[in-house]
Amino acid sequence: MKTKVNWMEWGNEAFEKAQKQDKPILLDLTAVWCHWCHVMDSTTYSEEEIAKIINCDFVPIKVYIDKRPDIKERYNMGGFPSTVFLNPKGYIIAGETYVLPEKFMLMLESVRDSYKKRKNEIENNVKEVAKKLGHFSKKNTNSEINENIVKEILISVGDNFDSFYGGFGTQPKFPSPEVIDLLFLQYKKTKTKKYLDMATKTLDGMYEGIFDKIDFGFFRYSVTQDWKLPHYEKMLDTNAGLLRNYAVAFNITKNEKFKKIAIETVWYIVKFLSDQHNGGFYGSQDADEEFYHKNAEERKRLPQPYVDKTIYADWNSMMISSFLKAGAILNDENAIKFALRTVDFILQNCYDKENGVFHYFDRKSNINGLLCDNVHFLNCLIDAYFATQNQEYLEKISEIVGFILNNFYDKKNYGFFDRILKKDDLGTLKHQDKQFLENSFCAVVFLRLYFITKNEKYKNAAENTILYFSDIYLNFSYFASICAVAVDTLLNGEIKVDILGKREMINACIAANNPSIVVNFYEKNDKKNPGYSVAGAYVCKGTMCKGPITDIEKLNEELAS
Repeated sequence: MKTKVNWMEWGNEAFEKAQKQDKPILLDLTAVWCHWCHVMDSTTYSEEEIAKIINCDFVPIKVYIDKRPDIKERYNMGGFPSTVFLNPKGYIIAGETYVLPEKFMLMLESVRDSYKKRKNEIENNVKEVAKKLGHFSKKNTNSEINENIVKEILISVGDNFDSFYGGFGTQPKFPSPEVIDLLFLQYKKTKTKKYLDMATKTLDGMYEGIFDKIDFGFFRYSVTQDWKLPHYEKMLDTNAGLLRNYAVAFNITKNEKFKKIAIETVWYIVKFLSDQHNGGFYGSQDADEEFYHKNAEERKRLPQPYVDKTIYADWNSMMISSFLKAGAILNDENAIKFALRTVDFILQNCYDKENGVFHYFDRKSNINGLLCDNVHFLNCLIDAYFATQNQEYLEKISEIVGFILNNFYDKKNYGFFDRILKKDDLGTLKHQDKQFLENSFCAVVFLRLYFITKNEKYKNAAENTILYFSDIYLNFSYFASICAVAVDTLLNGEIKVDILGKREMINACIAANNPSIVVNFYEKNDKKNPGYSVAGAYVCKGTMCKGPITDIEKLNEELAS
């Protein structure tokens, strides 16, 4: 019988075995949707000799990255699969991404031999790395947050823009929904046409290259700069970002092409990546190259590529927000209803007051204590509250923000840690980390909370988080777009929209795609009505207020200026 690699789960048993037998760990970071992961499983890891060496001289651990983003962030070698060699305590010795069988045999022998011969040197290197991890000191509290941060990030966006094919950078080329968000925001604010042109050129390029014209939905990225060679997995988070982009593009330009793409993307998500019976969005659909090279008739006769039906809280939260926004723009009540059903699904199945939001649901809730789930769900709850004005959502918002401040916020040095430390943490999970992009998103969400509640501690948390990272944002080039959105939101303050009687005007506010907008709805006889008597919208930007605006088009114009 053929030898198989005896993969173990990430946990005490595997680490204790490595320490007891004094063997290095082979960590395979994989994903159900990942084409090259499947290839490596069926080639490299299926070689008899390789499997024997791994089982004899290493402790092999397989981790599915969608289920453990915290392990993914700490051990990612720059793509998937990530093939990582660790010492028995879980610190990195060496690593690669995909490795061919003949090269992998040499790697195994090299790591095994150097671990035996240079154990002390490796141990000393590891100790040095461990010392540096998890040390956070206060930075830049004297810096100033100003428009220059936004300008510099926009320059970086322009410098990396591909004026020939659209998109940013060269190859492989990934969608960058947050960059498109920033460009739309700046276009609406300044009416500078080049921002709109960069955004629409990119949307055109992606549609031509990485959109499935038969079953719809977007593939994860393109191997080539011209968007023409997709990597065929379809991810929930990719489609959430792009659905938002195309819906907003239609809202701004009124170009029917963008509307059609947004409608088709919703159609794909509803048909293939959602549980229409219970609520909830599925994680991904497999990269089956052969299937996607078929025409429509041939596809009909084949089974669809595998769908991972796990419900991931952070990605579900992103799609909830996108469904609410697309629903408002496309006038799709079903999308709005399904988004709200999914909010309730997560509250019921993936949340409790004591543990916060759990990362994924797979017949039961799993893995709590990750910032990504809590802050993304908090953000979509704000969107759900604006859409419905449901006070229960407001109560949950208050609970979750309290949980985040108590468990993730660094009150001493500022910024948000990516996870809660636990007694049984292993390897580099013993050290907390603060991630720039995640923190920039936290700043946006906490500013939204401040606009709703007027609670200064939310504004302070956002401001101090931006300051904490204010010396490194340029290192992230155009990826820092979400930081520019946070800075812009902080500097420009809230846009308060009070609506009396005309519930349909709520959709115009959600469609506007501006994190500064706060929506309050009142009926005429509402006890909370601040004193409005004429039905319509009352818009306040700083001390300047206009209203009543009784026409939706006029409200759209006001929110777009």
